[in-house]
Amino acid sequence: MALVGRTAPEFLGPRGSGLAGPAAAVADLAAVRLYLDEEWAWLDPALLEGARGAHLSLARCVASGLRGLPVHRGPAIARTGVGVGTAVADWYRGRHIVVDHGFWSATTSAAALSAGGCGFLVWSVTGRRTAAVDPHTPERVVFLPGTRFKVLGTTGDRQPLVLLREIVPAELDGHPDGGGPTSRRLDENTVAALGKAAARHGTPPRPAAFMGPRERPPGLIVAGRPGSTSHP
Repeated sequence: MALVGRTAPEFLGPRGSGLAGPAAAVADLAAVRLYLDEEWAWLDPALLEGARGAHLSLARCVASGLRGLPVHRGPAIARTGVGVGTAVADWYRGRHIVVDHGFWSATTSAAALSAGGCGFLVWSVTGRRTAAVDPHTPERVVFLPGTRFKVLGTTGDRQPLVLLREIVPAELDGHPDGGGPTSRRLDENTVAALGKAAARHGTPPRPAAFMGPRERPPGLIVAGRPGSTSHP
């Protein structure tokens, strides 16, 4: 974890004071790196199923480490693979807001739009850039458990693209469904911004550069196959 040790001082924040601060920061960033390296591939399924156990302590370490990394504000893209398509897109057409209870990954590379399968184009507000701890995947963005996404619509048929935007808690005050005047303006502006992002295609990068660790749709419990069940 030499890389994490070199990175940690840049992201200590308020925890940097006292003897425990630097050590705790390094441990949290190491947890992020282990998660991204697939050492804890079982962590997301456990979180999505709502199970209780020691994995919650690990998840808290990963979440703490992610909070110390830079925020990405702007479009992020994910493709779930050629085996996932119209049926999953239809599931989103019937939803207004989805909540993801695991760590969900996307990319800032528009080249991901050229890949196959159902795609997700989301406007990120709090997604974290992980290049500092995973320089081999510099365009990855990870969203923390509990992130809420508003479904703005879907485009395409054979390779559908679901448009989403991240919802911040303050926006839901008095409008739990995200339907207030401010939200409606944000919806319109975000759709326009995401449309511009979708127009920027490029040569698809290697899969690891834009697919999440579990390559799953956001807001779904994956029981064997994507799209089987959802959280409320």
